Amino acid sequence: MDGESTSGQNWPTMYDFSQDRLGPLAWIANCTELFDFKTQTYRGQPVLTFWSGEVLNGYGRGSYYILNESYVELVHFQANRFGSDMGEIHEFTITSDDTALIPVYHAIPWNLTETGGIENGWLFENMFQEINVETGETVFEWNASTHIGINESYNSLPEDDAAGDHLVSARVMDCIYKISGEDGHIIWRLGGKRSNFEIDDDAVFAFQHDARWVDSKNPVQIALFDNGPMEDIAYSRDLLLDVNSDTKKFTNAAKTFATFEGSMQVLKLSDGNMNYLVGYGSQPYFAELNAQGEILLDVQFGKTNAVNCYRAYKPPWLKKPFTKPDTECESWVVYTANSSDSSTWTTVTTARRTGFEATIDLDGVQLDAYVRGKAVNGSGTALGWAQASNGEQLFDARENVQQNGSVVSITASRTTPLSSATCSAATGSSTGVAARATQGSMESLYTAAAVVAGGLAFV
Repeated sequence: MDGESTSGQNWPTMYDFSQDRLGPLAWIANCTELFDFKTQTYRGQPVLTFWSGEVLNGYGRGSYYILNESYVELVHFQANRFGSDMGEIHEFTITSDDTALIPVYHAIPWNLTETGGIENGWLFENMFQEINVETGETVFEWNASTHIGINESYNSLPEDDAAGDHLVSARVMDCIYKISGEDGHIIWRLGGKRSNFEIDDDAVFAFQHDARWVDSKNPVQIALFDNGPMEDIAYSRDLLLDVNSDTKKFTNAAKTFATFEGSMQVLKLSDGNMNYLVGYGSQPYFAELNAQGEILLDVQFGKTNAVNCYRAYKPPWLKKPFTKPDTECESWVVYTANSSDSSTWTTVTTARRTGFEATIDLDGVQLDAYVRGKAVNGSGTALGWAQASNGEQLFDARENVQQNGSVVSITASRTTPLSSATCSAATGSSTGVAARATQGSMESLYTAAAVVAGGLAFV
């Protein structure tokens, strides 16, 4: 997410849509000015990747990060030749060769007279580099000014295919280029003023983002986010362009218009079919649709015109942070005792985890002076303990304790997220205190993850 400074939402997030969970917060980082946050594969292992730096007027200056499943930094690298922080926000793709494709924008002197400008002008050069992530060396470099005339402009980046060529989307050209990975020449243009293809009227796109092959080993389908608008289409949409069949078009129920940014992810299902995840860029929406264009999921996660969704992805992700409780938490077991450092805790109840923070109603339950929770995974293995609470504050408590009593299962409900490590007093009785305590943490993205199991609230 990239929100206005007043929106309170400008950080990377993950939402949990596993099993029957419909979007509770799963993970959040406390760093801002971060783009193209996604899961990829590096050296055969799943990783998180992103760009971080300074966002300027529609572009950025920064560098690139790779984190492992424990959210620990593996690699931090920069673009070459133009300074350590010249890497641009619009793309960070790791190839099957463990190289990285990144964009670079920089100004160069240019004669602008052919477009009605001055002779001694400046051109904002668009280029990309393929970098050996391990050594930082440049493997391949391509610049637009050598191959594309500025008169093609109407006023992002490449992916290589099985032949080693690249797909480049040029937003202000309304054009997608296939570029030779050997010598950089343009193999063909799709769209724009010099298109090599005839495009159906209802498939013409404008100011597009996130163009990429559906299958780079069989490059016949291109997925892209069409920002638009066109003359007869006043909203943004995703397009699936196929050289052998009709174009498919996808949009959400609101027919949202996104002025900039946006994404389309092709989700390959186990039965061989495909779904499509659409991210709406400058607006805080994403939607999942099936191959027939039927809406399966339609989400708004922020205030319209205040929060952006640069790109949205739906990846599998096994989280292994160093913080407690473990992110595989499926349920909470609640205990009570007469002191926070007691060696014996009595079971009160158990409840399934419903989201980042869950509320467990203990009204009418006989409690001692302190309560605490234990996180348990799907197979019943204990993952860790929460701190103890007397309803007024949190206390560290031992984990190696004797556990007494039988368990009665109840249903937990979602609660509005509370501040990290806060608690407030609740009404008590002569036999104990019903405590409301929330334990959560948001460590730096560069060192550890926020607790995906989230907080625990007792009422």
